[in-house]
Amino acid sequence: MRDPRRDDAGDDPFADALRAAIRAKGLSLERLQHKLRGRGVAVSIAALSYWQSGRRRPERPDSLTAVGHLEEILEVGEGGLSTLLGPPRPRGKARPRTRVAGPEGWVGEHDHASIAELLADVDTSTDQDLTRLSLRDQVELAMDGSTRRVRSRQVLRAERAGVDRVLLGYDTRLPGDPLPVIGTLRSCRLGRVSADPRNGLMVAELLFDRPLRRGERTAVEYELIHVAPHHPTYDNTHSRRFRLPVREYVLEVRYDSRCRPARCEQFTTGLNGGEPTDIRETPVDTWGYAYAVALDFGPGVVGLRWEWT
Repeated sequence: MRDPRRDDAGDDPFADALRAAIRAKGLSLERLQHKLRGRGVAVSIAALSYWQSGRRRPERPDSLTAVGHLEEILEVGEGGLSTLLGPPRPRGKARPRTRVAGPEGWVGEHDHASIAELLADVDTSTDQDLTRLSLRDQVELAMDGSTRRVRSRQVLRAERAGVDRVLLGYDTRLPGDPLPVIGTLRSCRLGRVSADPRNGLMVAELLFDRPLRRGERTAVEYELIHVAPHHPTYDNTHSRRFRLPVREYVLEVRYDSRCRPARCEQFTTGLNGGEPTDIRETPVDTWGYAYAVALDFGPGVVGLRWEWT
């Protein structure tokens, strides 16, 4: 999803030159990525696409190194692309940016370059200054096991004055699966959105009504709606990844009345995956709901998984 506040890419000489050079060589982005990998340079397809469209610009040291290799591969001469970059683009208000491994929602199985590209487009500087007091996910499944919608509510406390946003992260866990649409918001508004549809990744800023005072609490709600046909829930699980601790987390999954699981259980894992731990069998009630509850949890992953009849 493109941030509507950005300028159009038609006046970006770097993007225009890169796009023309790729077209002249007759290379697909996949082939171009393969050639870069052969030189020991890792760049995601999404990054190459964004660079040639002007939606993003290579600015980090590793990205600038990649540009030098692109000049050789595309035979545009030394400096044929890099001299067109100009100074870095401003990203809103000047404020210190904290390196963040990833907001809640990232599974962590994607290459670091893809995630870094996404996080470079949003403000991560306040994410570690929020204490997660409570978080609730309500997941609604369709008859075929695919996700219809996810409603989430977070109660947060600011640990310093001036915190004005929280990050929303989503991972389809199945590359190529359509990303959801951000629906109804409550007590917040949508800021910048950065998406990588090819890898099924999305991150967005949820902006508070105003900057919070130190110790002030707020509650925000959002909805993710799956409007396009997509695959059934990957490996019959729904989970959330917590990089930072949470006081209380409740996951509620509602199954379609025509398709109930034969077995359901809660599980947890570490941030880096591995075999699930703390496995608890979880009943599905008469109304088709199953729940997972975690108290004083994190870092780690907590979720529900099930088996169909």
